[in-house]
Amino acid sequence: TLSRLPADHEVKQLLLASKQMTSSVAVGGPMSTAEQDSILSFAQNIFKRLYELRLSEPLRLEAFVALLDALNECCRQLGKDIGTWATYAPTENDSQRKLHRTVLLLLLRSNLLQIDELDSYLRDRIDGGRNIVWLEFTMAFIRTALLEKIVNPKDLPNVMGALRSLSNGSAHSNQISQLLSMIQEVNGTSLNAEEKGRTTPDNVAATVVGLNALVGKPDKPTYQQSSSMSVDSLNNLAGATKRALESIESIASKDPSNLTQQVTLLLDGWIRLRNEGSSKGTQQYVQLLQQNGIGKNEEQTERFFRVSTEILVKAVRQTAVLEESKSQGQHIPTKQLNYSVIDEYGKLVSVLVRHLNGGGSNEQIANQRISLLNQILGITMRTMMADYERSKRDKIVWDQRPWFRLLLNLIMDLNSPSSTLDPISYGILRVFGGAFHVIQPLVIPGFAFAWLELISHRMFLSNLLMVKGQKGWGLAHQLLIDLFLFLEPHLRKMELTNSIWHLYKGTLRVILVLLHDFPAFLSGYHLSFCNVIPENCVQLRNLILSAFSRGMVLPDPFTPNLKIDLLPEISKSPVVLSNIVGPLSSIRESLDSYLKNRQPVDFVQTLLPRLLKNGSKEVDSPRVNSLVLYIGMHAIAKMQSSQVSQSLAHTAEMEIMQKLMDFNDRGRYISLNAIANQLRYPSSHTHYFSQVMLFLFSEAKDEGVREQVTRVLLERLIVHKPHPWGLLITFIELIKNQRYQFWSHPFIRCATEIEKVFESVARSCMTPGTQRSASIGDGS
Repeated sequence: TLSRLPADHEVKQLLLASKQMTSSVAVGGPMSTAEQDSILSFAQNIFKRLYELRLSEPLRLEAFVALLDALNECCRQLGKDIGTWATYAPTENDSQRKLHRTVLLLLLRSNLLQIDELDSYLRDRIDGGRNIVWLEFTMAFIRTALLEKIVNPKDLPNVMGALRSLSNGSAHSNQISQLLSMIQEVNGTSLNAEEKGRTTPDNVAATVVGLNALVGKPDKPTYQQSSSMSVDSLNNLAGATKRALESIESIASKDPSNLTQQVTLLLDGWIRLRNEGSSKGTQQYVQLLQQNGIGKNEEQTERFFRVSTEILVKAVRQTAVLEESKSQGQHIPTKQLNYSVIDEYGKLVSVLVRHLNGGGSNEQIANQRISLLNQILGITMRTMMADYERSKRDKIVWDQRPWFRLLLNLIMDLNSPSSTLDPISYGILRVFGGAFHVIQPLVIPGFAFAWLELISHRMFLSNLLMVKGQKGWGLAHQLLIDLFLFLEPHLRKMELTNSIWHLYKGTLRVILVLLHDFPAFLSGYHLSFCNVIPENCVQLRNLILSAFSRGMVLPDPFTPNLKIDLLPEISKSPVVLSNIVGPLSSIRESLDSYLKNRQPVDFVQTLLPRLLKNGSKEVDSPRVNSLVLYIGMHAIAKMQSSQVSQSLAHTAEMEIMQKLMDFNDRGRYISLNAIANQLRYPSSHTHYFSQVMLFLFSEAKDEGVREQVTRVLLERLIVHKPHPWGLLITFIELIKNQRYQFWSHPFIRCATEIEKVFESVARSCMTPGTQRSASIGDGS
């Protein structure tokens, strides 16, 4: 968009020059009729061009509206005529209406549209509620205009009056009432007593969700719509801290009146003992705690660690001293904390876990220690969640640092090499992993930075991934999924605050470390990671898809006449650790039947609606990703077991692949991305899906399919390295092989900028001799 361009950008400079020129014309005196007609004619052509663009071209849309705004400076008649032109805009189908809504909002934001004309226009289109399409259009328009603060609903009295009359008794009364409720909440618009009886501020969140379901995908999706998780799951995670606080308060109400003083005395005794440095005293102190039931009696253990944590976190916060720290050349006042009591408490927990011995075999003692640690961390997590919720309730800034320091100390102490704890090291890691999953960023967003540092710490993540038999991989995978699920809506909406941007950079660094040290882990779980990484996060996805097992040497993809099918690795299938069949549960039975004997015969024809999210028109990306990989693995197994060489065409698998190309642009883009996600290191999967991508390009009946195939491949190549090996191989084959006539397609030359991009990529992907034989200019 224009707002994201720097001030010295060529587009902004041209628009500024246009504004200056029209302003100088305006002050030069009245124009002749001929001059005015020329400007109106030019403006009308620009207006028509607006409706030839797509919603995916926001910069051009804004630039054209800015040009109209500049022309309006010297020709005020334009502002009157635009309203008339808008009534004749094409609105026959859903995509045209969405574009029309966006154009109206842009014109309104630039004061190029008379609000009273728009009010009458929308009222007439609604036709007293009889025109459902325009009723939904108007509701979506008002919602976006309200949230973007482009218009006040009070300025649309005719439309608002029509909606109020329809809010009682019409087929859409529920959704309209929800919209009116949202207006009341966001804009402070007062409703009459009858309307207030129908809607209350408490259900505004449900109101927005219900409205979004009615009008389809809004111009700016909500956080919930941008997440691959269900609304119920998101709400459940968001409400975890509230439930923890209620639980803590319920338990605390039964505490003895002098519990806090007793625990304080015990903690003071421990700190004095640590200062004296007596090992004999340490053992005696542990025995004292055990005599008081701590570590043995569940209720006493819960009370001691809960109250201890609350006392110590409060004590650390009270040590805050205002000091100046230097950041980016500026002196910024920050509150420095003294963590000495938290550090000593961490040592106490470590000592208790190490010295617990309730009798029995070595295995029983080990289980007792793991059980105690699990109980301590469970209490600590609940207490932290309650503390976070309490700060929200009291509207004070929550300081995560004492909690981070405590958990960091525990990770360091309990995961260091030790003859006592080494036999139960995996159990300790598993307990920590479970605790971190409980306080994931979707539960405590204010702990996200500390959480990322804790799960990526060398004493945790590295140890977890090095456990024999890959037993720790599943837990590490779950924690990374937790991280991606938190980032996903922000990345999908491309609205990154400074905090989210830094969290994303930290995530990239963690993935880079994993790519270097544990590439097989990333490779094995590539499917589930790609399920929660938005399509627009090309570089993050490329990092994961570039991973390959240690010891493998990738052939140079730029080698002339490289025979991919002769590579020994091409016959081997990669390890896939993700759950492939889970998202396919609703279609698995009929899918297997069709792949085996092409029954039921209407499976392909009825497939696309079954790939949508439940109760939505949105394509379910994880389901499509799993479907593509599943049928690819089925096709590869069939070809490897067959004695006769089989072609891709006319197979059940390829029929399904081709059917996916019948989706709309968005669905087709998701499907092609699912195929491109399998273009990785040399393997049977990469070879098969490379052939599939090229087959879809060559056999496409629609030029739009070829353009989208090119887009999916190209957008993954124009970002920084690394690039997946299979991606390079596929793109090089596409632009080199005369069979595909790549350079002859019109979308290559649709714009000078695009043509330059193709020239640059061609120079990167092809040897000099090949470039001469397949240059852009020769049209071959």
